[in-house]
Amino acid sequence: MYRLDLATGLAKRLGNTVPASTSFNFEIRDLAVSLPVNVPLPVELVSFTAVAEAPATVRLAWATASETHSAYFAVERSTDGTRYAPVGQVAAAGTSATAHAYGLTDVALPAGAALLYYRLRQVDQDGTSHYSLVRPVAIAPAATGLRVYPTPASAAATLTGAPSGAAVQVFDARGRRVAAAMADATGTAALAAGLPPGVYVVRSGSRTARWVVE
Repeated sequence: MYRLDLATGLAKRLGNTVPASTSFNFEIRDLAVSLPVNVPLPVELVSFTAVAEAPATVRLAWATASETHSAYFAVERSTDGTRYAPVGQVAAAGTSATAHAYGLTDVALPAGAALLYYRLRQVDQDGTSHYSLVRPVAIAPAATGLRVYPTPASAAATLTGAPSGAAVQVFDARGRRVAAAMADATGTAALAAGLPPGVYVVRSGSRTARWVVE
């Protein structure tokens, strides 16, 4: 119940026939403001997983049930659970009422890290961001020596365990050099696809590894 002195306004409207001291009582009802509840997020994320795979690889996968004006997903990684850096991003479906599955593989893990943290950042078309829960991943100690995966392989492969920035060479069964590459700072090198099926030897410095191409 509110009390409001309307003397001035009503006096003007009624030709000053209302006494200046007149006051009115009135009740204001149904002034409740309705706020939306259970407002759906732009993306309905149903799963986000991070799984360590040898050698020195983490495979990330996530799925959505629906999306509204979604621009892209960015995978972020941290070594301490506080400071995150981008690993890569994947384009989103935009607006969709159907399920979608996404994935990304992190093959450039920080050297010596025993535990990593991953989170998913979903970015809307207007730039708004939403974060997933954090997924911790335990990393097994790196094996000594060179390693090529996958093997057997029908396409390109990856070499790990080389000295940082070292030259990598691939030899066929006759000892002929058929390919070469350079290891990056983590000792990882990409081995080119397109070699004929056979058994190859991959060498970096004094270390060697066997690579089978199907």
